[in-house]
This record gives sequence, C-alpha cells and structure tokens, in this order.
Amino acid sequence: MSRQDRLESDLDRGFTALEEGRIDEAAAAVERCQRIDRGNADVVLLSAAVADARGDAENAIALYGRLVELRPDDPMPRICAARIQLRDLGDPDAALQMLADAFDFIDEETDLIEAVIVRTEALIANLQLEDARDALAELASSVIDDSELALDLAELALAAEDAAAATRWIEIARKDPSLAADALHLLGRVHEATDDRAQMIAAWQQVRALDAKADGQTSVSISEDELERIASAALAELPAEVRTHLERVPILIDDLPSEALVADGLDPRSLGVFEGTPMPEGGDLAASVTSIHLFRKNLERVATDLDELAEEVRITVLHETAHYFGLDEEDLERIGLD
Repeated sequence: MSRQDRLESDLDRGFTALEEGRIDEAAAAVERCQRIDRGNADVVLLSAAVADARGDAENAIALYGRLVELRPDDPMPRICAARIQLRDLGDPDAALQMLADAFDFIDEETDLIEAVIVRTEALIANLQLEDARDALAELASSVIDDSELALDLAELALAAEDAAAATRWIEIARKDPSLAADALHLLGRVHEATDDRAQMIAAWQQVRALDAKADGQTSVSISEDELERIASAALAELPAEVRTHLERVPILIDDLPSEALVADGLDPRSLGVFEGTPMPEGGDLAASVTSIHLFRKNLERVATDLDELAEEVRITVLHETAHYFGLDEEDLERIGLD
C-alpha cells in the first residue's frame, strides 16, 4: 500500500471514529496521518475536528485558521472557528469578525444555516437584537423540513424577541409528533413573552398532558428518598437566618407540577417551586414558605447522570430560596450561586 493510500485509509478511519464519538481512535488516526503528511488539508481538518471534540478550543481555532490558509474559498473553517470563539471562549466579537468573510464563499445551504445560527447567537450575546432578527431573516425563504433545526431556530427567534418568526418555526417543528411537547412548551414561552397569559396556559396545559403520558425514559432516574436527601443537604448550605424559617417546611416530591399549578401559570417543566408568600421587594414583611415542591420527572429530563441531577436539585432549591428570601449578591456568593 502506498503512502497516499495509507493516508486516505487513516483519514477515513479518523473521520468515521470521530463521527461515532470514538475520539481517542480519531486522535490516533491524526497522529498516523501527520507522520505521512502534516500539511495535507484533510489532515489539518481532522486535527482541528479532534481538538474541537476534546474541548481544546485554542488549538482548534489555530488549526481552523491554518485550514483557512490552505482552503481560502472554503467557508467551513471560518464557521467552525467562529462557533468555538462564541460558545467555548465566550467572545462574540471575535466570532462575528471570523464570520465576516465566510458569507462571501457560502454556496451550500447547510453552511448558510450554520453560519446564520452562529452569527445570530453572537449578535444576541452582544444585545444587538435588531441585527439578530435581520440575520435570522436570511433563512426565512429556506426550505427547512428538519423539525429539530426548526425548533432551534424558534429558540433563537424568541431570544431575538421576534415572536412572529418563533411561531412560524414552531409550526414546522410541530409536524414531528415526537417534538410536539417541546414545540408546545416553546410556544407557551412565546405567549409568555408577549403577555398572552391565556394562550400561554393553554399551551402549557397541553405540554403537561403530553409529558404525563410520556414513557419517562431518561438518562438517569432517582428515588423520592434520594431526591429529598439531596434537597435537605442543599437547605443546610443556607445562611442560619434563612434556615430557621425552613426547619419545619415539608419537601414534597411530585413527578410533574399539578394541573392546578399549571392552570395558575406555572411552567409545566419547572424543576421546583416554593409555595407561600415571598419577601416583598422592600423587605418590609417576612417571607413565609409552606411547602417546597420538587418535580422528579422534570429534574430527570434535564440531567445526563446522577451527579448532574444532584447539582440541578441543589441549584433549584437554592435559587428558589434566594427568590423567596431576597438574598443579596454576597449571600448568593457564599452559597455558590454567584
């Protein structure tokens, strides 16, 4: 087998391994390829993709920059580098600068969609909402039948405060029965943003009904006893003056918010809620809590493992407590919620 044949074979193995999530195998393929031809554009691409998958943002950006030099008319390296600048390094200005030239070379719809998404996210991060709406409007005429992508675009439109565009994308997503609950939940949030409380509740009541019928298969599950133990441990982290108000407050575990709570306007996918009277903004009256509700199915849905689930429970309990008792920034920092 010639060197070129070995190179092409290892590149195929590397890209396949990366696509299947076998990052170490892909990295091993990169090493073999680099020994044959380090300057080959496809080798640089595989190297960049592996660095990206490993979370090595700086190295990935450098490699994508090198790929821009090797393939100056290819928009993909610029789009990938911009995505890393934005999502991994939190630098929307750098992302926008990187994307500036990419649009001159885009001729594939998949590249256009990715570039528009990253650009819109960066503009939203910079609070340039009007520009974000304009950017997202570039996809208005695109023929998008991918329901999950449509739901992502609806999320972006909502973040850009374009309720009409969000609703249009949601209608596309709702064509997929498996996404019906997610699409309706987002529709409820759109109605919430536009102060249409009746329509918000109507959408969220449908979400609750669908979630209640779902088979409940999640990445992780937790017992009521363990959930209560984690919540109690979180309460123990609170300042003493707050703990005294919660010593006899029951922690109630439900699978989902009740129909009554949703009818009262509670998000059916809330992770937890305190019932009682929160401290008013002026702090003149004492807050009172009559019960702490945690919603097991919702908590299980957002976690990928038990450690993440435990942290979600902790954050839910502490954030709800902060909301009720008007804890200040110093208090939040003291309990790790700054």
